[in-house]
Amino acid sequence: MADVMFAKVGVSRGGQGGWAVRYADAAFMGGLALMILTLPISEALKNIGYFVALGGWVLKRAARRDFRITFTPIGIFLSMYLLASLLSAAFAFDRWEGFRGAWDVFRYLSLFLMMVNDVDSKPKILFCVSLFIASTAMGVTRGLFDYFTGTDMRIGIKTLGNPVHVATYLIIMLALCMSLLFLMDWPIWAKIAVGVVTGAAYLAIFLTYSRGGWIACLAVLLFLAVSLKRWEPIVVVVFLTMAIVVGLSGMGRLWTRHFEMLGRLDEDVNLIERVKMWRGAVLSVKDRPVLGIGPRNFRNLDHERYGFQRTDVYGRRWTDAHNLFLTVLAERGLLGFLSLIGFLVCYVYECIRRRPPKDALSQALWHAAMGSFITIVVAGMVNTTLHAEGAIAFSSMTALMLASSEAAQP
Repeated sequence: MADVMFAKVGVSRGGQGGWAVRYADAAFMGGLALMILTLPISEALKNIGYFVALGGWVLKRAARRDFRITFTPIGIFLSMYLLASLLSAAFAFDRWEGFRGAWDVFRYLSLFLMMVNDVDSKPKILFCVSLFIASTAMGVTRGLFDYFTGTDMRIGIKTLGNPVHVATYLIIMLALCMSLLFLMDWPIWAKIAVGVVTGAAYLAIFLTYSRGGWIACLAVLLFLAVSLKRWEPIVVVVFLTMAIVVGLSGMGRLWTRHFEMLGRLDEDVNLIERVKMWRGAVLSVKDRPVLGIGPRNFRNLDHERYGFQRTDVYGRRWTDAHNLFLTVLAERGLLGFLSLIGFLVCYVYECIRRRPPKDALSQALWHAAMGSFITIVVAGMVNTTLHAEGAIAFSSMTALMLASSEAAQP
């Protein structure tokens, strides 16, 4: 345990048992379960679950009179990113939106800390993993039903936002499901169930028509194939893609809609428009170099001054630079940008250092965490990915990876 480089703060006063601790832990796990289970289908229930989990977590520490918090190096760098976001929000052009952006960071940071500290046994870890699979199944089922019975050109899933955010979230879940399929020694019925969810998630990713999502998905699959020294992920995806194309070709209106969507991809955000926004984001640093214009304030940049259009082809105002790093640079300045880079570098270092040698669950969650990291970074080159449910999924996979590596320690 000494080589783990965990950072702890607070004071321990003993008191490890008692009914109050048990009830508080039950509230924490119940709230966490509600949040995970409803993450893609209900904004209200997701938020209720989060606050119940947070309250139970705090009460558990109060009942034990032990307020120590395990941060880990990843948590420390993520806390620095939160601090930069709060400072930027305090001086933002629109402070309300700024603090909403900082709240988004606090939410996935606090979830990370709660799970690292108190999802501390293999049964709890497997419980959370099962909930993520179940919630993905429910969200994808709802999204596919709405898509095939409706007229939307791109798939959407209740609370995940636009198709770009849907793709980000589902690729993270795809990495989790595929890692479990190839590494866990589960009964055949369990593998079939996870396999069905995996196939449905891939179909939904395809129907988002997110080019950045497609590239990130391919990058994740290549990583899994190389790391596991197994090419089944690529073979499975080729087979699924062929099945999707053949299936859509026999569905008349849907096939027509599919080709219409492919023909209209350039109407979304083309490369030329992205380059203009990227240039504008960089130029804006000259005016607000340290703290930027504020989280969620990209829409308030002077588009004429920085040389990009204010709205897209549908008349909607741009809310980000369609690049994670340049959005952070414009909104949070150099302080936020360097904090983000530090966090990502630390993440890679910790994942390389912690690669588990034997335990199957730890290996599966390590691959899921690395898959989520690749998703955030690769898709983040053309979209803003460290946001809302995608960031929650990312922080959760990271926390479960760290917790499983600790639980596997002899």
